[in-house]
Amino acid sequence: MKFKLASFCAVFLLCSIFNHAFSQNLQVTGKVTKKATGGGLAGASVVVRGGGVATRTDESGNFSLSIPQKSATIVVSYSGMVMMEKRVTQSGEVNFELDEDVNTLSDVVVIGYGTQKITKVSGAIGTVKGADMEKMKPTRVDAALQGMAAGVNVIQTGSPGSRPTVLIRGIPSYAGADPVVIIDGVIQSLTDFNSISPSDIESVNVLKDAATTAIYGVKGGSGVIVVTTKTGRKNQKTVFNVSANYGIQQAVKKLGVLNATEYAAIINEGSTLSGGPVIFPDLSGFGKGVNWQDEVFQTAPVQNHNISATGGSDKLTYFLSAAYSSQGGIVGGYDKSRFNRGTFTANINFDLTSRLKFILNATGVLLDSKGIPENSFNSILGSAINFDPTVEKYNTVPNTVGTYGFSNLLLSEVFNPLTKLDNTYNVSKGNKLYGKFELQYKLLKGLTINSRFGYTKYNGNGRSFSPLV
Repeated sequence: MKFKLASFCAVFLLCSIFNHAFSQNLQVTGKVTKKATGGGLAGASVVVRGGGVATRTDESGNFSLSIPQKSATIVVSYSGMVMMEKRVTQSGEVNFELDEDVNTLSDVVVIGYGTQKITKVSGAIGTVKGADMEKMKPTRVDAALQGMAAGVNVIQTGSPGSRPTVLIRGIPSYAGADPVVIIDGVIQSLTDFNSISPSDIESVNVLKDAATTAIYGVKGGSGVIVVTTKTGRKNQKTVFNVSANYGIQQAVKKLGVLNATEYAAIINEGSTLSGGPVIFPDLSGFGKGVNWQDEVFQTAPVQNHNISATGGSDKLTYFLSAAYSSQGGIVGGYDKSRFNRGTFTANINFDLTSRLKFILNATGVLLDSKGIPENSFNSILGSAINFDPTVEKYNTVPNTVGTYGFSNLLLSEVFNPLTKLDNTYNVSKGNKLYGKFELQYKLLKGLTINSRFGYTKYNGNGRSFSPLV
């Protein structure tokens, strides 16, 4: 009897102890989401600080914890997001909304062999983020590198959409050589920069020295420009972005030239010093005359419009965009000089298995441009600087051909720039399709095998007429 009573007391005491211990546990459930979209984050780390208790969120971002303490601090972290922590003192639901870590991209650079933390790269690399590039609203990507990447010089020709000269760490040789251009792992050229919308770019990395360009061999001797376009994010609801801007361009400063009276006086002086007659006997009637720079420089529009959709599921991510850019030239105005581009981009990543990934990048481009000769001595700008300011803008001489005035003193090389501008015709239209197919197989941790096929197809049609006069 005494034994049964003792056994009963022992069982009762043991149950009381377990009940008390269980009552000290905190049963916490909740959900981890992305603050910008509200979508659940799968695989987020949920850890009790100093408690030895941890878990990960499921496909919908939900988690559940049993904490053997009266109070605890829960720390939640996720790649690309700002870590967040909360103090809990009672059981119940605790949700976490994580912000994107804007500094994450700056810590990672794309080099020839893949991506690395910038702190682990000893070579010379310059990085320009897509967000910084969008603030500049450039028509071409390479224009945004000037002043943004150290050691990179971009020399523009002046014509809208034209191919510039890009020098990385000085002039590589007497003949010059362009840097290698890599867009999403596919070799392209500087000319191809007119086919990519800056709003589609995630980052641009400029590789400058032998250590970072070694994989490209001799071609990398002039530097390498690696462009990475945007992609979607896993388990993210579709996010739409729309942007539009419109502006005007003008020549801020013009070269100082002689007015008509000063020009006539210099002509008289040169003629008499060489033993000739006075060409302009009366200087009082000339005044300022015509500044031909004012006639050829026009106000030109520039505009950019973009719409994109980004999102993804557990196995599929996507980035879709459509963009339109238009820039008129300030020499001759939009009717004579312009660059129009329409782009349609689709970047899709699909996880076929836990180790095998398929990537498709495709961009279709429509190009329409007009141009004029601008930078030689007898070009339109050269003539605007050197042509006779005593000549009237329009032709007032009876029985002569031509809309605009002409000079009887300048008979070769330099002519009325308005006449040259009016007679010049240079039109180029084209369509382009480029991108890649890629398979990635994760063989081991830190070792991935890639197989990539890049493609580019361009159809163009151009017509040009440059008058001698």
